[in-house]
Parts: sequence; structure tokens; C-alpha cells
Amino acid sequence: MNSLKKVILISAGDPASISSEITIKAIENSKIIKNIRPIVISSLNLIEDCKKNINSNIKLNEIKDKVNFSDYKENNLNIIPINLFEEIFFGKPNTKYASFIKKSIVDCVRIKMNSIASAIVTNPINKEIMYQSGFNFQGHTDFLASLSQYKKIPVMMLVTNGLKTIPLTIHVPIKNISKLITKSRIEHSINIAKESLISLFNISKPRILVTGLNPHAGENGDIGNEEKKIIIPAINKAKKKNDCFLEGPVSADTAFSSKKRKDYDVAICMYHDQALIPIKTLDFFNGVNVTLGLDFIRTSPDHGTAFDIAGKNIANPDSLIAAINLAYQMSINKQDG
Repeated sequence: MNSLKKVILISAGDPASISSEITIKAIENSKIIKNIRPIVISSLNLIEDCKKNINSNIKLNEIKDKVNFSDYKENNLNIIPINLFEEIFFGKPNTKYASFIKKSIVDCVRIKMNSIASAIVTNPINKEIMYQSGFNFQGHTDFLASLSQYKKIPVMMLVTNGLKTIPLTIHVPIKNISKLITKSRIEHSINIAKESLISLFNISKPRILVTGLNPHAGENGDIGNEEKKIIIPAINKAKKKNDCFLEGPVSADTAFSSKKRKDYDVAICMYHDQALIPIKTLDFFNGVNVTLGLDFIRTSPDHGTAFDIAGKNIANPDSLIAAINLAYQMSINKQDG
């Protein structure tokens, strides 16, 4: 296979969700970089049912060579089949699908680590459904970390055109955020961000901005003391260890202006909405979720399962397309690095 051609493995996601629909639409779309060889790990019957549902004529090709993918066929939806024993009703999630969802993710990682594949892209899963089935992970990120040989704590990065953000804390209540903001967590995020910007994004001298937690970054302690006690000391310590530009804490209400965004490569934000709102405001349909700190490249669309529109042939594949293209570009950068 040409060195610029990269195999990207795509997990099935929740079979009752929009995942199969956006996968088919993405692979049929001309926006996918021509050197990408996407291979889906899913159920043949599920993909066939979804094809009929959205009136797709794409041909399916079963991949049996899981190392070199020598049986890959252009202009086909190439699939490594796994069994799905339950009947699927689009838009109606079921805990019985959990083992299929989990197997697709595990197989993606296993095949990636034992083949010429360059990256994985994971389709959306529903955390509540997975929890009810006995899934003991907060979500994709920490589950993937358990499959990684690296012993680093993974870091979530959101990427869209012109902006990258990292939420220091993710799916936690607002009242708990200040308890979870620690010097070590900030330093770890800075370290992982720097390493990843160099190795995966081809940015030789990363510029990292850190937001404050409180309005106006605390105003020297008048509106909260987390900046003075935790964030500033963590930034100062990181400056001594890292050969990169660090700025902060910067008030979140000014950190994402069009002018300010030109000053940094990634913004480390204190909580979920600080990081997600600017990404989704700038480009709602093309955001990509990237997991940093793994021994393999992983991206995913920055949206959920959308059960409410599943099976209606109205799902937008743009975020998945962006995730596939970014995974490819990161694999090129990693090779060159």
C-alpha cells in the first residue's frame, strides 16, 4: 500500500443510533481525503438494513486480511464483520446492544495494534445505556485508556477549524469543578498538550493558553481564589519544565475572540462548557473529539447518538468526516515526526 494511503478503522457505535447512517454517508462522501482507506467494524446485517433505510447503493466488501488489508476494494464500504444477535430498531436504544458496541471498540484497538492500520475513529455511544449494562467506565476516553499500553491519564481535546480546546474537567456537576481543579491535573494537561501538538499536529513550538475558572480570572482573588492558589502556581511550575509558550490564567470571556485565537494553539479550559461552547459556536457540525495520551490515534465526531433522528435519513455526517480526515492527518504528522 502506498505510504500516503492510510487505513482508518471505524467502530460501529450504538446500532440504534445515527452511527451506521453517518458512516455510510461519510464513506460515500467526496470530502474524505482520497488517500484514506476506511474500514468499518460492524454487523453486515446492520449496515445492509441501514443502506436500505437511506437508499444507499454502495457495495459492501468483507475484509478477511486483518493485517495488511490486501482485500480492500475501492468504491466499496469495506467491513470487518462482527455478530449482532439482537434485532435493531433505529431510535430505540437497548442494553442488549452493549456487548456488540464494546466488541467493536475492542476489535478496533486490537486490529489497529496488530496491523498496518494507522488510527481508529469511534462512532457515538450512549453512556447511560452502557452504564445500565454494567459498563464500568465514564465513557470512551477512559475505556480506551484501559486498552492502551501507555500508563498516562488520557486527555480530551476538541478540534475544529481555527481552534483547539482541552477541558480539564469533563462530565461533572458545576458544584464539584473547583474540587477537581488541581495543580497536578493542570500540569499533566499542559504536558500532554505540548507532546501531542508536536508529535501529532506538527507544531514545533506549541503555544498554550490556560483559562481561569472564575469570571475575569478571579480578579486577583476578589471573585474566587482558585486562580491564585492553584492555576497560577501550576502554570509557573509548568513554565520551568516546558520549553513552550504558556499564558494564563486568561478570562474565558476574552480567550476565544477572533484576535485572541491567533495567539495560541490550544486553550486548556477549566470545565466542559468552557471548552465546548466556543468549538460548537464556531463550527457546530465539524467538531472532532481527540483522545491524547494513548499509544494509538483516536478521534470521534463531537456529537452523541441522536436517537431522536435515527432512522430518518436526516443525520449529518460532517463531524464523522472531519474525524476521519483529522485521524489521517495526525497519522501523517506522526510518521513525519
